[in-house]
Formats: sequence, structure tokens, C-alpha cells
Amino acid sequence: MGRRRDDDPEKDKKTAPPVRDVGAATVASGSPTWVRCKRCDTPFPVRPNGAGRQARYCSPACRQASYKAARTPGPGEQRRALVQDLTRTLDLSTLRPLADQLGVEELAAARRHLDGLVRHWDALTALIAGDLPEGNVLTGDTVTAPLVTKSPDPLPAPESAPAVPAVVTTGGLRPTPEQDLIISACAQGMHLVVEAGAGTGKTSTLRMAAAAMRGRGVYLAFNKSIATEAARTFPKSVSCSTAHALAYRAVGVAFRHRLDGPRLPVRETARLLGISGPLVLGEGEERRKLAPEQVARLVMETVTGFCRTAAREVARRHVPRVNGVDGAAAQQLADVVHPMAVKAWEDLTSVSGKLRFAHDVYLKMWQLSGPTIPADFILFDEAQDADPVISAVVQAQQAQLIAVGDSQQQIYDWRGAINALQNWPAEKRLFLTQSWRFGPAIADEANRWLDLLGARLRLTGTAAIRSRVAPCDQPRAVLCRTNGEAMVQAMQGLDDKRRVALVGGGNSVRRLAEAAQALKEGKGTAHPDLCAFSTWAEVQDYVENDEAGADLSALVKLVDDHGTATLINAARRLVEEDQADLTISTAHKGKGREWASVRIAPDFREPKVDEDGRPGRVPAGEARLAYVAVTRAQKHLDRGGLAWIDQHMARIDR
Repeated sequence: MGRRRDDDPEKDKKTAPPVRDVGAATVASGSPTWVRCKRCDTPFPVRPNGAGRQARYCSPACRQASYKAARTPGPGEQRRALVQDLTRTLDLSTLRPLADQLGVEELAAARRHLDGLVRHWDALTALIAGDLPEGNVLTGDTVTAPLVTKSPDPLPAPESAPAVPAVVTTGGLRPTPEQDLIISACAQGMHLVVEAGAGTGKTSTLRMAAAAMRGRGVYLAFNKSIATEAARTFPKSVSCSTAHALAYRAVGVAFRHRLDGPRLPVRETARLLGISGPLVLGEGEERRKLAPEQVARLVMETVTGFCRTAAREVARRHVPRVNGVDGAAAQQLADVVHPMAVKAWEDLTSVSGKLRFAHDVYLKMWQLSGPTIPADFILFDEAQDADPVISAVVQAQQAQLIAVGDSQQQIYDWRGAINALQNWPAEKRLFLTQSWRFGPAIADEANRWLDLLGARLRLTGTAAIRSRVAPCDQPRAVLCRTNGEAMVQAMQGLDDKRRVALVGGGNSVRRLAEAAQALKEGKGTAHPDLCAFSTWAEVQDYVENDEAGADLSALVKLVDDHGTATLINAARRLVEEDQADLTISTAHKGKGREWASVRIAPDFREPKVDEDGRPGRVPAGEARLAYVAVTRAQKHLDRGGLAWIDQHMARIDR
């Protein structure tokens, strides 16, 4: 028998349809049935069975091999990635203060360390086909470790995480023993609280921990700039964001038209809320009158307070306190403001509402919706300052939770923040105590406030940084307790011919001065600190006779001594921080920052001694603020207004 036509390969080759190259277009019914494999170039048949993406590979093996090759970076990409990882690993915020403080011998050792790194940087340029030349392998054994001081554990033997080999990061930089415990516990999937003292490198610790953890992660930061910086340095498996950014994508985007809308004048807000006349509170000397605009502002502040809590509904407790409105008058104010705030919330949750829509609104709406954050683990930074609304969202997740912060830097009680770390559910509580910001002298001063607070954490300074605690005539920064004292210090700096910057700018001072002038003229003011007063004399009386008015005393003295015109002129003479040789800030606004030399202003006052000579109690919030203030200094701390701690502690020890 003759062979069948199908058995003749030559005949098949001549009669088979022409093979065409594979493109991205879809295959229509009736298309040619033979194409070439993108991997091996072998012709293979494609059935013309209608619409669909055209086949590119002759077999699953070719398809998988092609995908794998596409995911494998080439030599150039590997070189760029290695250089990028090395750059990320070198923590310049740690190395800069060390370099400033090194002696001759220490500088020589540092130079040898850098020379070793330079040799290996040079080796990178010789990379061929992704391989390093023999003898130039970048490992923890061939690259000199950074100059760091290991600190003893000053804590009462915390429960240790199971021991694992020390993690070696790219470039040969090793974590400290404290960091090793944290990284190990994170890698094992534990829910953690990490108490990280001032300047102890919590963000770099989280970065190393993230590299050791499996699955997808989310890093939550307090503000956008921190989240943006983290996104540059954290592993690709970790998404870095703020809680507001997550809430916006889930809820806020539907209200984008309201966020982008024009600012609403407060008188228009009052009209929308149905406030047509002034609100009179109290009787006799306690009588206070609030204009419609002032009531409208209080209504919106009530909603803002609600948005920062984990509450399900707007309540009377969310109505803010007003200077000069106390007792029965305060209750009367809540009776009026609360129902208006409920009405305002209804408007805000409608896409067609009219009131001004703020970012805290969609964050609250997101929390009330019971959201799920798509992650295997969540790294929650600065957790001590988290509003209850954010804490509620994070704690409701099923992911591994790592909350990081410093309980003793919780200083935002006034805006609804809670010390979330104190009651955060966790399997372990670990600590970072080695501060890379300052030396032992400033660490000792910080520990005095930690002693007073009864904190478990104690700081160890970096021995290579020669810090001191002594008077300083020309500090780079002055930290104040109140805004009024900040302006006093700014004016003194201007009188001394220094270039002065005020953190937050001079607009707040100018507005206070203008409000004071309006009260002097009997016009009243909508300024939140002074809106309950009709005249300047009422403010003076309030500060003199009511302990609740202590925060306004510096402002009143400033206005009375210098006049409002002088204050307004001084505000205009302030410069930007990058042009200043003296920066003035409140301790609250200075949190998270650092300066080479810091002086503490005199408005941090010691509690009064009782009749028996016993020291008065220092409120925990004031002690935490003092701790934040003294830990802003890197080299030189002038305790100034906090030097009373010596005498206070001596009285306690008697």
C-alpha cells in the first residue's frame, strides 16, 4: 500500500497553510491555523474557534519558561538594584551626628571603614553578567560594620523572642541585639508592641523587620511625608500609606467634588445650620454672648471631635470646651450645639450636602463601614499619637499587628489622641533603648523625666556623641510650652538681631494680635481662643482669677506690655526656617524634630509646694511634654525652664 498523504512530511510542508507571526490581536474565526511559538519558534496549530486572545506558546513548558525569563532581571537591572539597596541601608540620619562628634582616632577608624566600602562600590562597576569578581563578594564578612555602640539592656529582663540567627542587611550592616529580638518576633508572626524611645531608630528597625516577614504588608504612618519616605526605602512587598489615603481610596473618592469645593465662609455655615441670632449663656457676671458665626464654628468642631473618636454617633461629650464658659453655661451650650452637630453630620455624609467637607469626615465614614485592609501584616508607626478612630480600624483587622511608638511621647490629648500603646493587644512588648540622636548626658536628663513618669523604658545615649547639659547663650532652637511664650521668645530674638523663624509661621500670632485688638475696640472676635469674651478686660480678668486661663497668661502679658501693633509688625519680620539662625517652637510642634542645641523656655512651671513642703504632683501630660522637649537636643541642652526638676526630685526623695 502506498503511504497516506498525512505520512509524507515533505508533502505536509508544501500543503500546510502559511505560518504567520503571532501578534497581540485577537483571532477571528477562520484565521490561519499555524503560528510560531514565541519561545522555541516551532510551528504549532491554532484552532480557529472564534474570539479570544491568540495563543503564543506551543506548550505549557514554553509558556512557563518565557514568563520566568521575563521576570529575571538582567545584569544592568541587578546592578542598579544592588546600588539602590546599599544606598537605602546606609542610615545617614544616624551617621551624620556621629561624624560631627568623632575625635582624631575615631575619625581614622571611620575613614578605614569608609575606604572598605569604597573598594566594594568600585567592585560594582566591574559586574559582568550579574556576577562579582572573585574576592570582591559583598557580604557581612567583607564589609566593615558601622561604628555603633551596643547598649546594655536597662530593662527588667523582658521576655525574649525565640533566638534566631542575626539578620544581616545589604551592605553588611547588622541590627543591634534589641533590633534582633524585634525582627525575630515579627518574622514568627507575633502581634507586637514596640516601645521605641526618642531617637532609637524605630523606622529603620521596621524596615529590617519588613524584609524578614512573609506576605503582603502595610506600613501606616502619621503623615504623608513619612509614608512617602518609607515607600522609598521599604521592601516592595510593603505598601506605605497614611490611614487617610486608605480611607480616601475606599470612601473619600466619592466625595471628591466636595473636597475640591470652595471654602465656606463661617456666616454661610451658620445660615445652612439655621443659626440666625446670637446665643446668650449664663447670667450676671457669668453672662456670655456668642455670635452666630461662633456657634457655627463650635458645631463644626463638635463634628470634628466625633470624627476622631471610635464612637458610632455624635454625642454631647464631643462638644468642645470654651474659655470662659463653665458650669451651667457649659451645659446650656451643649444643649444647643449637640442637635445642630447631629444635623451637620447628616449633611456631611450626603454626596449632595452643602457644608464644608474635610478629610477627617471620610476617615470617620471609612471606620464606621468596618473596612478590611488587604494585608498579611500591618506596621503601625507612631501608634501612641493615633486617634481612637484609626486605632479602632487597625485593631479590627485579622492581620499580624505591630504597633510601634513611644508611650511617653503621647502629647496630643487635647485633640482626642489616646495612648494607644498602653492598652494595645499584643503577645509581646519589646523595647528600643539605644538612642542615636544624643550622648549620655542628654539621655540621663531624659531618664529623669521617665523616672518621674514611672515608665519602664530608659534611654542609653551614644557614647561617640559628646553631648552636654548646660546654659547656652546662642541656641539653635528655643522650645516653649505655649504659643504666647513662643512669641515672647521670638521678639527677644529679633531684639538680639537674630534671624528668627517661628515653627508654624507668624500668621497664628498675627491673628491672635488682631483678635486682641478687636476686643480692645469692643467688636468681639471669632478667634477660637477668645471668642467667648466681649472685651479685652474680660480676658484680663479671666487670666487673673481663673486657673483655667493660665494658657492665655503669656499672650495677655505680651499684648499689655508691647501692644498689638508691635506684635503684628514682629510677625512680619519672621523668616523661613532655612534662612534662620534661631528657630522658636512650641514643644508640641517640635515633636519629631531635632536641633544641635536647644534651650527650654521659662513657661514650663514647677507645681506648687503644699503647706508641709511636699512637692506638688506633676501631671503626666506635662511630664511627657518635658520629656519630648529635652530629647530634641543632639549636642547641647539648656534646661532653662525645666531645671526645677532637680529640686522637685530632691523633695520626693526626702
